[in-house]
Amino acid sequence: MVMAVRIHLRVLLLRLMANGLILAGTGALAYCGWSVGKGMLYQYAQEEQFDSATAAAPEAGPRLPGEISEGTPARTEAIIPKPLRPRLSMLMPPDPRLIGRLEAPSIDLAVMLREGNDDDTLSKAAGHLPSSAWPGELGNFVVLGHRDTFFRPLKNIERGDLIRVVTHHGRFTYSGESFEVTDPESVKIVEGGPDPILTLVTCFPFRYIGPAPKRLVVHGRLAANGKTD
Repeated sequence: MVMAVRIHLRVLLLRLMANGLILAGTGALAYCGWSVGKGMLYQYAQEEQFDSATAAAPEAGPRLPGEISEGTPARTEAIIPKPLRPRLSMLMPPDPRLIGRLEAPSIDLAVMLREGNDDDTLSKAAGHLPSSAWPGELGNFVVLGHRDTFFRPLKNIERGDLIRVVTHHGRFTYSGESFEVTDPESVKIVEGGPDPILTLVTCFPFRYIGPAPKRLVVHGRLAANGKTD
């Protein structure tokens, strides 16, 4: 009798543990789904509003070396039906910290770019390092992004690929020059300098499960000729 009770208690305990693990896993999946969905909604809404604003307003400021006049359709053109995109944009107000869009057509990278490198920013956009230069300016324009979401296409980048930044003040094209994989504490960001350069930083390796131990750093330079396509 005592043995039967012990077995029953063990079975009950195992069932409770199994149910707890299932609930925890379901909760984790729901959280991940919400986080990804929130980020994609931000991208869709801000992209639609940004494109509408840049189409309606004349370009501001002088044209700098590396600035281009052509645009590239963002990936939401193919993902979200055109009649639905304005409705999605109404779900979220324009973000005052939005800078524009970062594009690399050769690797199918198109992501809205936001000021800041905090967790909230990087969960829904690529983030501009506040202490670094602005697009097209002299100095180092530094952008960070997660390798498991918006910066995942960087796994295919090659030397010479064009990376451009579309803002309300113009379109600036950088050419990828070099890459390095390094430890997080060894990442060196040159914030000043006489030339307009670009640095993209993301985690590495791309297939790693969990917090990645390395960083991929992409270095680029503002193109001398802005006519890229």
